[in-house]
Amino acid sequence: MFIEILFWAALVPATIASFIYFRDLGDITQSFLPVKRKDMMFAIRNEKKMILIGVIGTLAALGLHLTLGAGSKWVIYLLTPINLFCAVFPPVWLYGGLRNQQSRAKYYSIEEARDYVRADESVIVLENNGHARAHSDYHIKRPHLAGNDEGLGGENVIITYCCMTHLGHGFKPEINGEVLDLEIVAQHGNNLIMRDKNTGEPVQQMYGTRECDGRWSENKMQEWPTFRMPFKEFAKAYPDGEVFLNKITPFTKNPVLFLWDWIVEIVFLWATVAHHRTQSLLCKTMDVIDDRLYRKELVWGFTINKESMAYSEDYIIENGNIVNANVGGQDIVAAYDPEYKSVNIWYNNSGKPVTKVDFFGKSDQGELKRVETVKAGMYWFVWINYYPESQLNDDGVANQEHAHLFGPA
Repeated sequence: MFIEILFWAALVPATIASFIYFRDLGDITQSFLPVKRKDMMFAIRNEKKMILIGVIGTLAALGLHLTLGAGSKWVIYLLTPINLFCAVFPPVWLYGGLRNQQSRAKYYSIEEARDYVRADESVIVLENNGHARAHSDYHIKRPHLAGNDEGLGGENVIITYCCMTHLGHGFKPEINGEVLDLEIVAQHGNNLIMRDKNTGEPVQQMYGTRECDGRWSENKMQEWPTFRMPFKEFAKAYPDGEVFLNKITPFTKNPVLFLWDWIVEIVFLWATVAHHRTQSLLCKTMDVIDDRLYRKELVWGFTINKESMAYSEDYIIENGNIVNANVGGQDIVAAYDPEYKSVNIWYNNSGKPVTKVDFFGKSDQGELKRVETVKAGMYWFVWINYYPESQLNDDGVANQEHAHLFGPA
């Protein structure tokens, strides 16, 4: 009797822990299972414990059955592979398939990159002191994080990326002087969630803050001005620029890694092509719905002093390629540059409206600086899910109905 009790005491918690862990951090599970944010945060903070409970409990029950005949044969033979798959799949997928490159990304010259990036392909650009780096959605989509020890013009700046959001955004991965060792763990609300390995705390890409601190915390990673433009125009603006390429390991060098990377690539295509080409949602973990724009329209959203604004490219072009506004008490200029085919948001400290500004920020009111919080060319439905009070194209909306959703976890 004692052995039977021991068998079930090991198997039942192992099965529960494995299922919950897989449900909340299995990634693809969100397309067919409801996943609550609070449950996902618990799983992220307790990932190792849940894996250990699932694996050790299952193997212990299997051992008791094989050596002492404990439990039910069909139950243990059914649950063993299921439990082990649920406990092992997420880390294998995330840490083996995506392999973030926060400190080991490889950048190539524009000439070398021409064979890998189309001329009209939108690239996400970071720049500092004339040192510019471009990242195409295709190449940055698997690692999700890219940077290296060389830094961007001497600064420790990385790119973070989320396929579901269509968002690449730059950060200095530091909070209060402490360098963060980031890893990819999940997405919720169609936006990337990272984890600071030093503290184990989740970090939302949209905010750059640890989950425990909330979205408006001053304890956050420094955002870096990020903008989009076609690759051809990037090459014209920054002829000495670098291009991030995530090349698949050649078969002759490592056939196992070659095949694994292509499997991951195929899964990504299966999962994301429909997401990017239709208005339907692959993962329906959304709290806020707003039909002022189509779901997948691209916007340039930003925050200043806890106020949020989003502009569409069409709106800026329809207003003569330049819009003067005030957000959070700060004058800004939203401009579209037809030569470089790029939307940019600038601070305007001149006290006067700007009527001319080029791609590099030279205006009739002096040199302008880019707004560092701009999320360039991301999906409207994700932006409004995280900033439901946001104005859109100066429409004056300031909806506080969903403010309760965004406090610390």
